[in-house]
Amino acid sequence: MSKTPYQLTLPDEIVSELHLKHNQPLNLTLRNGQLIIQQTNNPNERQTLSLRHFLIPSMVMAIIFTIYTVEEKMFRIPLGGDNSIASAVIMLSEISGIFMFLLIYFQQQRQQIDKLRRKTSWRVLPALTVAFAIILAFVTSGFFWAINYLFQTASFDLFTSIALFTMFNGIINFLMIYSALSISTLFITSIFVMTIIGGVLTAMVTNSSRMWWQYNLSFLGTDNALDSWQFNATLILAGLIWLALVDYLFVPLQKILRHNRRLITLRILLNLSALSLAGVGLFPNNAGRLHILHDQMANFLIYFILIMMLGNRWLLPNAPREFEATSYIICAILVTSMILFQWVGYLSLTTFEIVAFVLALSWILLLFQNIYRLYYHTYQTFVVPIS
Repeated sequence: MSKTPYQLTLPDEIVSELHLKHNQPLNLTLRNGQLIIQQTNNPNERQTLSLRHFLIPSMVMAIIFTIYTVEEKMFRIPLGGDNSIASAVIMLSEISGIFMFLLIYFQQQRQQIDKLRRKTSWRVLPALTVAFAIILAFVTSGFFWAINYLFQTASFDLFTSIALFTMFNGIINFLMIYSALSISTLFITSIFVMTIIGGVLTAMVTNSSRMWWQYNLSFLGTDNALDSWQFNATLILAGLIWLALVDYLFVPLQKILRHNRRLITLRILLNLSALSLAGVGLFPNNAGRLHILHDQMANFLIYFILIMMLGNRWLLPNAPREFEATSYIICAILVTSMILFQWVGYLSLTTFEIVAFVLALSWILLLFQNIYRLYYHTYQTFVVPIS
């Protein structure tokens, strides 16, 4: 069967951005009805690199774990509790996991072609590092709490303990390497959603016996709540991820739309909203000065989001009509809920806070989606002829 040759004419912007050369081979992949063109690479080299990078630190951590247990003459090691497999995995995997995350992240950025994107990646690195360090600590602590609850009083001999430690540490290192390789706008958005929803739901479940809903949502971060630091840390962490996400969204967009006052204003409002969210967690709703600061941060967050909702048509260039209509509807529901709570007394404070939280989070995600669409669909999508 003969093959008919076809040619694609690539725009100069793509050739310049990717530093393509004449007659350079490219990979064409047909995926879900879409044609994807990528520069050639060697998947086997990447796999070998990944294996080497998560196995070597696992062996190093296993040696440290072995030396410690032998020095302490711990030849029967419990699964959970102090001086256990769980505590060793949580502590040593935090070190090795973050180290591997930074190492792979540095390697990825050195290979980054786009200078502006590389600069952005370095700027958001502190926020991402803190965020992933806290997420790793949360996830490993929660996982081993559940494991210890299922296998209470379980203990193992030294060799089995070393094998279990190495396995868990290897999995964590691999996941942190995968996270560093997967950093993108969509990935950070997913982490943001999972962090804020997972953290808030966990705090609700933890304090269900204290009937937090009879007070307000902010009760989860007060001294009267169980593990209130987790709820507050969730809000601070979500604020940090939000800041990193705003940078990832706006830097490539403002590269094209330079000195666009509408986008600059929107970016400032989003950053102020992220700082306000972090401030709600930083200042718990305890008595005294903290209560005043907490309320101020919460009010600022509501005001900034309402301003963005009402001004979405002016702030976001080429905003779809559906997004404009949705923004006004959500804004109207929020204002109505506020009236029903504050002046009519129909809604309780807890109900109002939950409604406002769900609606505001949903709208923010819609806004992120439309900013992403504005760049990739409007300015990064090209029509090319086939000849």
